[in-house]
Amino acid sequence: MLIGSQDMEDSGLAISDLMTVLMTIFLLGTLLAIEKRELMSKFAEQSGSKVQTEQLQINKKFFEELEALSENDQSLYWDEKNSVLTAWFKFKRNDSSLTKKVQNSLDVICPKIINVTKNPDSNIEKVVFRGHTDKSWSGEGNKFVGNMRVSFERAMNTMDYCLHSLPRNNTAIASKFMAQGFSFIESDNKLTRGQSNLQRRVEILFKERQN
Repeated sequence: MLIGSQDMEDSGLAISDLMTVLMTIFLLGTLLAIEKRELMSKFAEQSGSKVQTEQLQINKKFFEELEALSENDQSLYWDEKNSVLTAWFKFKRNDSSLTKKVQNSLDVICPKIINVTKNPDSNIEKVVFRGHTDKSWSGEGNKFVGNMRVSFERAMNTMDYCLHSLPRNNTAIASKFMAQGFSFIESDNKLTRGQSNLQRRVEILFKERQN
């Protein structure tokens, strides 16, 4: 059977049309995939921005509460720039015990700290208790080492009191807390001004997760 030239032309046109349709479908699919990626990327950016805004609002409210406490309590000072709450608990020299008055102050401060660290929408990832001493020492052994021990115990006792309300197995929240002792290395700053009663203090530093 002979194939006429007209049949060959029709066949060629059919293949050409089919290739055109396939190419069009391919291009449309590519364009749709690109548009989908762009939409998903935009949605992710908007979602991330929304989450970050919520975190900032939570932290802002918490920090405002600490500032309000410090305004009404002369034993507290809130450093907004560095996110540090300084507490002068009137420690006696070479002593790290918490008085009943100090415990009463912590009963107000600590629940706020615990609540913000429990909040899954907060980006506060570490709460660091930093103990300090003055340069005096009346105990045995090296002056620096003795003060290092006392400064750490001040931080540890304060942190431990804050965490006493947590269930013993709640390590997820407790692991966000840390205690450090600095002896008298950082005894002086713009707040202490060389006064030993102000050098004996605990600072609570709040570290925020960087998104």
